[in-house]
Amino acid sequence: MPAKKKSHTGFRNEKLFCFHCGGSYKIELPTPINMFTAMMKQFEKDHKNCQKTWVEPVPEAENKTIEQNAMWWLANGEHGISSKTIFKYLGKKFGMQIQYEGHPKDPDDFKRCYKLLQAVPQWKDELHKMKEVSPAWANLVDNWDRITQMYEQNEKEEWKNYKKVGMYEFMQKLGC
Repeated sequence: MPAKKKSHTGFRNEKLFCFHCGGSYKIELPTPINMFTAMMKQFEKDHKNCQKTWVEPVPEAENKTIEQNAMWWLANGEHGISSKTIFKYLGKKFGMQIQYEGHPKDPDDFKRCYKLLQAVPQWKDELHKMKEVSPAWANLVDNWDRITQMYEQNEKEEWKNYKKVGMYEFMQKLGC
């Protein structure tokens, strides 16, 4: 039996997204689940044969203002509830309104926060302010350097040794 082909479509910034061509489609909510499922299946079918041309944008944050870096992230960065929560608290002057707040609960959530701080490096020194948001954020901030090391090791090893690295388990022990 041939190996199942891994899909290259998914979600990015609240849109259906093709990680090969960069195409996206926003599904307006609320949408009945049967229509939502049909739209996802159609999107995947439409992008089945896409060539790999999309490359994730990388910030060039050096020698830029906080405003320039924050605007870059809003336009190009990968967003999630926890990264938007950081943006809301550390970028108060931008007035980000979010429906939900949260903290990173797994390596994928952490990745979006990590990339936000790559895009807006000026906020790394302000991360301690997130401790006031919740006990979970306080635990995360106190262990941010260790979690960052684990994340970077996983990235370097292409997530082949993720169980040995134990990032998810460590985050769970912190109450994430």
